[in-house]
Amino acid sequence: MTDRPDAPSSGRPSDLERFGWHPEPELLGYTDAAESREALERLGEAAWRAALDYLYGEGLRRPVGPDDHPALRRGFFGPDGSPSPAPPLPAPSAELLEEFRRRLAPHQFNAQHPRAFSYFTPPPLPISIVGELLAQWTNQGVDIGPSSPTATLVEEEVVAWLRELVGYGPESFGVLTSGGVMANLMALTVARDIGLARLLGRSEPPRGSALEGVRAYVSDQAHFSIARGLDVLGFPAETLRVLPSDERFRLRGGPVAAAIADDRAAGLTPWLIAAVTGSTNTGSVDLTDELADVAERDGLWLHVDAAYGGAVRLAAREAGRVPALERADSVTLDPHKWFFQPYDIGGLLVKRRDDLRQTFHRSPEYYRTSRPEDEPLHWYQYSLEGTRRFRALKLWLTWKSLGTEGFGRLVEANLALAAHLARRCRESDDFDATPEEPELSVVCFRHLPGGRAAAARLDPAALEALDRHQDRLQRALEVSGDGWVSTTRLRGATWLRAGIVNYLATEADVDRLLATLRRLAAGL
Repeated sequence: MTDRPDAPSSGRPSDLERFGWHPEPELLGYTDAAESREALERLGEAAWRAALDYLYGEGLRRPVGPDDHPALRRGFFGPDGSPSPAPPLPAPSAELLEEFRRRLAPHQFNAQHPRAFSYFTPPPLPISIVGELLAQWTNQGVDIGPSSPTATLVEEEVVAWLRELVGYGPESFGVLTSGGVMANLMALTVARDIGLARLLGRSEPPRGSALEGVRAYVSDQAHFSIARGLDVLGFPAETLRVLPSDERFRLRGGPVAAAIADDRAAGLTPWLIAAVTGSTNTGSVDLTDELADVAERDGLWLHVDAAYGGAVRLAAREAGRVPALERADSVTLDPHKWFFQPYDIGGLLVKRRDDLRQTFHRSPEYYRTSRPEDEPLHWYQYSLEGTRRFRALKLWLTWKSLGTEGFGRLVEANLALAAHLARRCRESDDFDATPEEPELSVVCFRHLPGGRAAAARLDPAALEALDRHQDRLQRALEVSGDGWVSTTRLRGATWLRAGIVNYLATEADVDRLLATLRRLAAGL
């Protein structure tokens, strides 16, 4: 230790002396391995133990706790339901981990439970959790190359794998985002500044009055982020034209072509088609090939929101379920959905790399380099975000651990499980599913207390009662702790919704879920 230039003998106080005011000074000042490494190892072991205690004590016990929100607030904050003041004094790590066990662990949404069929929250793969740990320790700010030397390269490599997955060529590019909402917002920004500018014959990105009279086309199953993104970007509310989906909740080319013709005849400017590959409501997949034909013929930008469904490309036997992604100008993917990654990691891919750079590149005076002849990749030039987390590491490690084939096996198992659930509903008299065969791994189904024939004869008042029955049944399942599904509204009716991205679930879990729903329904 005496050979260190900053050792205590040089006049520099030890870390333990500098942080002696804390009960665990070795966890604050950890530059001396002799003083702190053992303590950090103990902290790591204790934290990992707390995580596994949560997993096996709570995470696999029930999908979610039975509390309603007011009760949860009172239990967490106290009788008045309000946050407490900031803690004035330091506390040892053992107390904090115990507080996690007592106050937080019993009240999580537990994606690891084998009958948790959530919106799109998968159980994260353990190797991806290791990636998060390493990313947080290295704490790379992935904005400019010098602040994240290899993190920059890891993201470039992961993006290359994603580009290949959707079928893009070498001129394409992409960037990781916080999730699908951010990726869709950025895609719309690129479509405005590049696609609309080109359509209007402008040399500058269109703003203000130039955004009036423009039209974008989506189905009634499009994600809310498309409407929100247009609003954020300054487009008038009437910009978005929502078209009805077909009997399988898909957007087809014919209705879009007709709407474009009508709008052109009215003096409007058709600009964008936003397709969805795996809608949140039903898992429906728009007819992307048909929409690409329309977009190419009429000169529109085609964006595909494949945040959920794009992962099907990982499964070679099932990739045909999500065709023609390579024909889109931009594609959203969300690895924290069906790539089984912990939050957060989304992604935006574009067919032409320069579209991203032209849209987002700025030149802050503090982002300078002393080696312009050897310029590294600066990610801030390709993203709406500046400093970003080292999101790529967990996916990089996971992809290396599983390989594309391993990813595909997990996706295929979920697709088979969704087909099993839909088949069980078709074979029964007291459950109904729509559509009868799912596009991907979302199954919308409902319980019919009197059977199919009786449900077909229900009058409007009884149909409303049937809707209320689904809501009550969902809540009863939640309280029981034996499983979890959400609810949604489709064509004016309430349906239970199972979003199966749980690679820990089996056919036995699906059968038990239906049995539990039957038992609970009998008691309502």
